Order: sequence, then structure tokens, then C-alpha cells
Amino acid sequence: MKYFTAIKRELRLPEVNILPIGTGYSTGTLVDYALSQCDASDDLVECWVVFDRDEHVGYNEAIEKGRANNINVAFSNESFELWYVLHFDYLQTALGRDKLNEKLTKLIGRRYEKNMDIYSIIKDREPEAIKNAKKLEKMHDANGINSFQNRAPSTTVFELVERLRKIKK
Repeated sequence: MKYFTAIKRELRLPEVNILPIGTGYSTGTLVDYALSQCDASDDLVECWVVFDRDEHVGYNEAIEKGRANNINVAFSNESFELWYVLHFDYLQTALGRDKLNEKLTKLIGRRYEKNMDIYSIIKDREPEAIKNAKKLEKMHDANGINSFQNRAPSTTVFELVERLRKIKK
């Protein structure tokens, strides 16, 4: 992912390895891949897997399996673009991928494209995104919504971003 590669480059974190495996894989497949990579390496301190809900079945199970096996999970419900939108807006209503992309296009002032270098555009707004993502988590907790697939909108990408920043310190 260009976003995390840009953070890694900016923070100068050569010890952080980012292994993208592409799109279209089920959440369970992504967790299994992360498990195999983490098990194969003796020098890894921690592993993360990043995915969004999309239309994949087994979303809750994948998150629970990852966590049960010491894999940190940064997930977004409905899509990763929610994380980008939260840099500008607190969004309580679940929007599909297309609507999030439209909103993002308006917010950044140019057509949003999946593989664009958005980090340079939004990085100064990161504290706002973290605040908004945490606010969403609190909202779902207060409403007693425990099922990850029902926590829409939500994202825990902020946990990975905070962890990367903590490594730098």
C-alpha cells in the first residue's frame, strides 16, 4: 500500500517490512497469509494485517483469528477510504465504497484514484483522523455493537499508524 510505504519512508523505518499481496483476497486468506509470514520469521517483533470489509464473508472470524494468533488487525468497515475521509470529516453514517470515493474527491479537490499518492495530501490532518476514528469506536461501544461487521462505519487503521509513530520515538 502506497499509504503505509509513504509513512515508512517519512519516518525512516527501515526495520518495518510491508508485504502487499494484492487485492481481491478474502479476509481469511489475508490473515492466513500473515500467519504464515510471521511464523516463518524468527526476527519479527509484531505482525499486522490490513483489510477492509468489502463484500467478504467471514469478516468477524478473520479478525478474531488474527487476534487469537497475535496478529494485529487494522480493519476498515466498509473500505480503507473511510480512513482517508476521517482526515477531513467525522462520518457517523455508513457509506459504500463509491460514495466514500465521491466524498473523498470533493474533500481533496481532485479526482480520487485508488493508487494515487494521497499521503502527501492528508498527512497534516492525521491527528484529526485518529480523533475521528477513536470517536467512532467509542460510539459503537456505547451502542453495544460488538460485531465487527456491524460496526459501520469504523476503522482501526489508527492503531497501526499510532504504532508506527511510536516505533519512531
